[in-house]
Amino acid sequence: MVSNERTPDARGEFLAGCRDMAPVLIGTVPFGFVAGMAAVGAGMTPLEGIALSLFAFSGIAQLVVAQLYAAQSPVVLTLAAALIVSLRFLMYSAALSPHVAHLPARWRVPLAYLMTDQGFAMGVHIYSQPGDRRLRHWHVLGSGVMLWVVWQSSVVAGAVLGAQVPAAWSLDFVVTLSFLVLLAPALR
Repeated sequence: MVSNERTPDARGEFLAGCRDMAPVLIGTVPFGFVAGMAAVGAGMTPLEGIALSLFAFSGIAQLVVAQLYAAQSPVVLTLAAALIVSLRFLMYSAALSPHVAHLPARWRVPLAYLMTDQGFAMGVHIYSQPGDRRLRHWHVLGSGVMLWVVWQSSVVAGAVLGAQVPAAWSLDFVVTLSFLVLLAPALR
């Protein structure tokens, strides 16, 4: 008997994760651009804004840090605020841990670093699908890497080119847009 269901392979799952993340990037690109602009607008150098993005792969945390940096808040308060807005990742980790608990730390650590709101939504979706789940972590990795590359590129562009964007464009709405893009598949 021949099965019509494909046998999963690591490369195929990784590429499927990249492909499945592509629609989310519509909101990610302008959001990352704004995060890069916000860091520089708060008084950081472009390099510091980019370093912040590499250290804290969370748009909301980056915006909070930029705002508190601009207000010259104490470092402890700034770190505490970033931690508080990032507490949702504990819930995300708890929800996905049964699916990745069998993986060695060399897998779990990068997957944890790549965890975002978009990555969580993708992970929940992919692990809820029927079929062979042995290589689904490759799908999660692919979607996370795709998002990371596009996010970091957008932050770099915002940090370097953001000063040239007219204030009249009011790009603040893109944060909301990125979360609306996450909701669209759920509404279908």
